Amino acid sequence: MKLNILVLSTISAAILFAPLEGSAADDKVVVGYYVPWGKVEPEQLSLDKVTHINYGFGVLTKKTADPTEITIDRYYDGNRIRKLKQLASAKGVKTLMSLGGWTGSQTFSTIVRDAALRKKFINNALVFVRKNTKPDYDANPDGWDLDGIDIDWEYPGRNAAICNIVDKNDSANYLILLKELRAALDAEFPNEHKLLTAAVRVQPFDGVDGKPMADVSAYAQYFDFINVMAYDIMGSWSATTGPNAPFDYDTAKGGDAYSFRQAINDWLGAKWPANKLVMGVPFYGRSLTATVDMNANPGNMYAAKDSVTPKGDSYDANEPNSFCNEGTFYSGIWKWKSIRSDILQSGTTTPVSGWSRYWDNTTQTPWLFRASDKRFISYDDPQSLKIKVDHTRQSGLRGVMYWDMSHDSNDELLNVLQGVRCTGSGCPSPSVPPVPTSTVQPTTTITSKTSTVPSATSSATTTSGSPSPTSAPGNCSGVADWSAATAYNAAQKVVYKGHLWQAKWWTQNDTPGSNSQNVWNDLGSC
Repeated sequence: MKLNILVLSTISAAILFAPLEGSAADDKVVVGYYVPWGKVEPEQLSLDKVTHINYGFGVLTKKTADPTEITIDRYYDGNRIRKLKQLASAKGVKTLMSLGGWTGSQTFSTIVRDAALRKKFINNALVFVRKNTKPDYDANPDGWDLDGIDIDWEYPGRNAAICNIVDKNDSANYLILLKELRAALDAEFPNEHKLLTAAVRVQPFDGVDGKPMADVSAYAQYFDFINVMAYDIMGSWSATTGPNAPFDYDTAKGGDAYSFRQAINDWLGAKWPANKLVMGVPFYGRSLTATVDMNANPGNMYAAKDSVTPKGDSYDANEPNSFCNEGTFYSGIWKWKSIRSDILQSGTTTPVSGWSRYWDNTTQTPWLFRASDKRFISYDDPQSLKIKVDHTRQSGLRGVMYWDMSHDSNDELLNVLQGVRCTGSGCPSPSVPPVPTSTVQPTTTITSKTSTVPSATSSATTTSGSPSPTSAPGNCSGVADWSAATAYNAAQKVVYKGHLWQAKWWTQNDTPGSNSQNVWNDLGSC
């Protein structure tokens, strides 16, 4: 492989979970994306709290003559890759090379449609998992000794960055690449399983008609798991302000019809196995400028906005991207550690003077507003992440992923993610999405709410039906009637309109038989 040389807390850290026991708990994953520009060195990472690290990125760009060339910087990236691998391996953590990214997915479409290019790309990709036989600082090392490959193609068959090549046959051709790549990994490493994962959007891969496919099970055989990017749902590209990473969506108020729960339902509904589904969460928020005073209507996080994205935190820069120049503008991103240091200085729910904090009951996320410049920030915090982690665990999914490892503040958010790996009596009870009420003091500096995240020694209460453990399909004896206000876990049963229904995963306010989220299995009439 040719390498271009470029100048490129509410929940305490002491949360105690029961020890992992048994294959089910041991198999759960916490995946973090590490990027060198995050200004956090490998030595600063809490490696005992993750199972996998994806290093971002090996870039595919049209600026190179060879579309299969994977661009990294052997000094800037190379030193960190080596150190990350060394430290992670000592902790039993797997390290993967992530190929692509938002501006680094430009030539995937060209590669996957051509057999010769696929073969060349696969050989280039395998360099990252081979052992190096050359001096560490050779211009073209022939191995990085990583544990696997993560493909972050954004997106097969769908427009994303303006530099990307897109084709309606991308998804079909992607499947061919995956088959060949998996075979190559297994052939070259018969005694060592090299991982193959991917980052994907909140909907399944598109078919030739440009719509999400109804059955993507053929792809699952080649992946160890996929990471669903359930964030960047609304932002500068949206018509209004709104949630960056909603648990549920609210189209009635103007929200886009995508969310954490929708993503799970859509992927599982397209026959993707739950044990290969990892749900992504953001350790950052997105800021926008509203055109109205949102304090006047604190129950609505959707408001008209300015077309210009404001500068986010101190890390946000408006420099052009060297791989794909989409223009010069700010991202509006606020890392969680910046939100904590600049706005929520006294705790995860108490803003400094001038800011107000609110909680949205549908999206199950907090948001901030500053009246002086009409600045709006949607983000995730320990409370909103706990809801997502609980839902992931109760749905029987593989685990959680987060973007990125440089964003946290004293592991406040990473500690919450540990809940996906707990077992037994020490496992926090699944949380019913809270219904807090937001009140703003006259100075609009502090927002309080009636519901808080449970402490390490307490757990949230789940209101659920009490199905008979011996109920057979069609036997409704002892099974409670369905209630819109009740939260149900996977496999729980209810009676509705004379039929016995069983939940496929955690659900609340999804009417059996409505097919709104395809949550319930009809087990027959009573």
